[in-house]
Amino acid sequence: MASMSLTLAVDLGGTHIRTASYNDESITPISRYRTRTNAREPGVFDRLAQAIENVWNDDVTSMGVASPGPLDPYTGTILATPNIPEWRNFPLAQKLSARFGVPVHLDNDANMAGFGEWTFGAGKGHHNLVYLTISTGVGGGVICNDALLQGFHGLATELGHMIIDPDGPPCGCGKNGHVESFSSGTAIARYTTEQIQAGQKTSLQLDGAALTAKQIADSALAGDSLAISAFARAGQYLGIAVANYLAIFDPSIVIFGGGVSQVGDLLFKPFEKSLYEHTFHPHYLDNLVITKAALGDDVGLLGALAWARFKRNNESTRAE
Repeated sequence: MASMSLTLAVDLGGTHIRTASYNDESITPISRYRTRTNAREPGVFDRLAQAIENVWNDDVTSMGVASPGPLDPYTGTILATPNIPEWRNFPLAQKLSARFGVPVHLDNDANMAGFGEWTFGAGKGHHNLVYLTISTGVGGGVICNDALLQGFHGLATELGHMIIDPDGPPCGCGKNGHVESFSSGTAIARYTTEQIQAGQKTSLQLDGAALTAKQIADSALAGDSLAISAFARAGQYLGIAVANYLAIFDPSIVIFGGGVSQVGDLLFKPFEKSLYEHTFHPHYLDNLVITKAALGDDVGLLGALAWARFKRNNESTRAE
């Protein structure tokens, strides 16, 4: 009897490394493991390898890795991710493949989340999809005519870094006026803090610790007008961004993931108003589905799993 073939999936985040192994017919892991990345300390690769070894099985035939970018998926190289400062032009896929002896397929975490939602989650059955994660930053992944859109350098669909206002606030990447600098959790917290420092009345307190988007959401739900306006501003700019994505990609579904997307109407009522105001032609909105991601915290793992399976199947088809 032939041994079963397993796929190993890795979700490499700035905070946690998650690993899991899966058999070919299932999205329920056979084994899984999670550890802290300690991304700013040396030895991230060793911690990653150890996390893989914790779920390793000799029946593993391929590995998928979802990682923060920017990265080059064609060479498997991390170019320079702000989350992991020690990695610069770091050949991650090559190193993992040499260590574990299987093909390793690496891509941007937001691309992998979008691919996972398309394969297993909210985007099943759609042919053109835009996925947006709104959390500390804003990331994106796009399925175009049933294919993950990667681009010439593998750097396509950095949707959080679309420029909405060149004179706008600084983004985490150092440039100004990106979607991320208006609509991420970090941006909402920064804007609220600046307004408090400028003398705006609010129930929120600046007591030394940085405000979080969660605290601001709680205050908004309790009726705090500054907190409500912070989310309204984020939603307005998000609507402008998505109007641009509709004009470029013409998706049938836009899926929102990430912690900030959980706040509901606080963000999405102003978002919808802005989207309707800024969309180039109303036909883009006909039958457009706008929904929440379905895969939760496992979206990175399941995206990496889907991608490794897809790559293996495509390579075996080409070889025949």
